[in-house]
Order: sequence, then C-alpha cells, then structure tokens
Amino acid sequence: MTGRITELGSVNRYIDWGSSARSRLADTERQIATGDRFERPSSAPTEAGSIIDSRNRLTRLKQFLRNQESAGQWLAAADGALQSTATAIARARTLALQALSDTTSQDGRNAVAAELRSVAGQVLSLSNTAVDGRPVFGGTTSGGQAYDAAGNYVGDTGVVRRRLNDDNTIDIGIAGTGVFGDRNPVDPYAGTPFQLLNQLADDLEAGDIVSARNSLDGIDVATERVLTELGRVGATANRVDELGELTQNEEVRFTGRLSKQSDTDIAEAVVRLRSVEVSYQATLSATARALNRSLLDFLR
Repeated sequence: MTGRITELGSVNRYIDWGSSARSRLADTERQIATGDRFERPSSAPTEAGSIIDSRNRLTRLKQFLRNQESAGQWLAAADGALQSTATAIARARTLALQALSDTTSQDGRNAVAAELRSVAGQVLSLSNTAVDGRPVFGGTTSGGQAYDAAGNYVGDTGVVRRRLNDDNTIDIGIAGTGVFGDRNPVDPYAGTPFQLLNQLADDLEAGDIVSARNSLDGIDVATERVLTELGRVGATANRVDELGELTQNEEVRFTGRLSKQSDTDIAEAVVRLRSVEVSYQATLSATARALNRSLLDFLR
C-alpha cells in the first residue's frame, strides 16, 4: 500500500512541476510581449511600493512640466506685448516732442494727432494680448478682454499663478491696471496710455499746446510702469527656465528608476525563456513517462 501511495505521489509531483513550469513559461512570454516585469502589484509585493512611488512622482513631475510650459507661454506673450508697448510709447513721445515744437505748423500737428490715435489703438490692442483666449493682463477674468473698446478695464484684480515644483509657485498673469493703469475721468493724462494719447491728439488738433505739454509727464509714467513690468516678466521667465531644466532632469532620473523597477530586460528574458522552455519540455517528458504506466505497475 505504501508503495502505491509513493508512486501516486510521484505522479502528482510531476504534474505540479509541469504546472509550475508552464506558469513560469507563460509569465516569461508575457514579460517579453508587454515589457512589464510584473502583471499586477500582488506579483511583486516587495517592489510594488517603490514602483507606485516612482509612478506617482513621475505623474507629478509631468504636471509640473505642463505648468512650466503654460507659464512660459504666458510670459512670452506678456514679454512680447510689453516690448511692443514700450516701443509704441517711445514713438508717441517722439511724436509729442515733434508736435510741441514751435516750428511745427497746425497741419503738422494734425498729422501727428492722427498718428498718435493709431499708436493709441495699437497699445489698446496690445493690452488685450491673450493666451488660449484669456487676456494676459486681465487678471483671472474668464472674459476675452482686459480693456474694452473705450479703454475701460474690464478684467479683475486676481493673479494667475502656476505651481512649478513642490516649493515654487509664480505669478504669470496680473491685473492690467498695474501695467496700463485705469481710465481717469478727471485727468486723462493720468489715465491709461491709450486715453492719454487720444487726449493728446485732441489737444493738438485743438491747438491747445499748453495742455498738450502735460502729456509728457504722463508718457514718462506709462513708460516706467511698462519697463518695470517688463523686468519682472523677464526675471520670472528666467526662473521658469531654470526650474524647467531641473524638473526635466528629475523626470529623466525617475523614468530610468521606474524602468529598472518594472520594465523587462528583454535580452535576459529571452535567455530565461529558452531555459524555461527546456525545463518545461523536460518536465513534460518526465511526466509522460510517469503517467505511461499500467495498472500492474501500481499493483506490484
């Protein structure tokens, strides 16, 4: 009786070995096909925590990179608009000095007035520079403009921010009143650049040179505001670039770490597959021999 149990036990062991070899073969084939070492976290409970941590960190880094890209777009748009605004206001000051010269005729002043209105329109358009339909100088408004056609500020006082990494959040969009000012119903020369330039055009056409001379101080104030914001935008853009490079480097490191933790080494897996196939075939042969016995073999 004991001999029979031993024989049956041997057969069962062969069957278990075959099943185990088949599982190893299937798992190795899956690793090669999918590139993943582990089918599910429970397949590698020891490594699962590290893999999950790496994946979570990579997800967060990718979000930081998207935020940095968005910040870069906003700041580039703001920088371009401010550069053009500074150029336009400088042109307006040159025109103002020309028109205020005692040697300039009224016809000449009328021509300057027409050009000043054109510059005012250009600056108004620049104040409404937008990224993805949102005005860069409109605060956090969901509207499409920072200033309406009449030059009134229609944005809000909110500040658009982007988180660049775990420790740094920056302001990328601000209220236009900090750059272009706000419409002044009492003193147009203390209002927005477009209000100021249109008022200057009115005074020149009216021949009111005394009033027109008041424009120069307002133009200088507008220029200072724009240049100050231009400096802030440039410094912020540099900071975004620096942090972006650090984030990209960290992403590369974590991508490599995750690859080592969870990706299949294809060359090693192919060698292992061949070894497992040989083992599996050997197990099948041994099992076949064990099963290929008659009833008499168990009755001896």
